[in-house]
Amino acid sequence: MEGKNIPPLITLTAAMIACVFCLFHRATLFSTLKIVLLVMILFYIIGRIVQKVVVKINRDAEEAAEQRQKESRELAARELEAEELAGTEEESPEGQEEIQEAEDAVPEEAAERQ
Repeated sequence: MEGKNIPPLITLTAAMIACVFCLFHRATLFSTLKIVLLVMILFYIIGRIVQKVVVKINRDAEEAAEQRQKESRELAARELEAEELAGTEEESPEGQEEIQEAEDAVPEEAAERQ
């Protein structure tokens, strides 16, 4: 549905310009009608092509945005999972022993430096 007003907008704008052009050049009514009809048909086709291009660009942009959003959600889920795994390792008895050993080593190293 996006861009559904593009072809009529382009067509009517071109027809208005063609009418003004014909008025300035004092064209006859029949030739003005022929010119405006041809201009409207031509610019309606051009408007349809422009509409298809605009819709395709919008669709591609939406798909790219959805893909980026999906990737960021997956990355956040992986980071959260890694944090949870790191949190469970710290809570394990082996992890607690390693932390305790590291804390004990810090005062001994400070005493040796003095």
